[in-house]
Amino acid sequence: MGRRFGSGQINTPNQIYLTHLEAFVEIAMPKIRFQTSKKTVEFPDGDDVNILRVSIRGECGVPWRCASGNCGTDRILIKEGSEYLSTPRRRERERLGELIDQGYRLACQTYTKGDVTIEWDPTQKGLDEDSAAGKRLKAFWMQADIPGEE
Repeated sequence: MGRRFGSGQINTPNQIYLTHLEAFVEIAMPKIRFQTSKKTVEFPDGDDVNILRVSIRGECGVPWRCASGNCGTDRILIKEGSEYLSTPRRRERERLGELIDQGYRLACQTYTKGDVTIEWDPTQKGLDEDSAAGKRLKAFWMQADIPGEE
């Protein structure tokens, strides 16, 4: 039986050493890099986060209209990190078809749990966020929970 240290069980000298090292190591948080807007947002490690939600909250510029997978306005190209993404949902597969095989996804339907780099067509126009519908949808996304946030 090992000694209790903090919230963990220590059974070997190596575990004690690692426990002390962890106190001094800054743990890098996963990032979403929005290449088109040249912004980067970090999120808590181990959490699955919705790419569109992060973009809206971080004012990163991914265009959007319906935020439910129907319009396809939030089509993004995954440049790096596709291995960290959620599996495409039925609605996303129907909307994008073969474009998924080329690395495209819908930001509103895509979750990531690790570093990802994305870009989108800068000429694509999203919903006017100053319109009544835009204000309502943006308010929803601003209030929606992001795992790890309180």
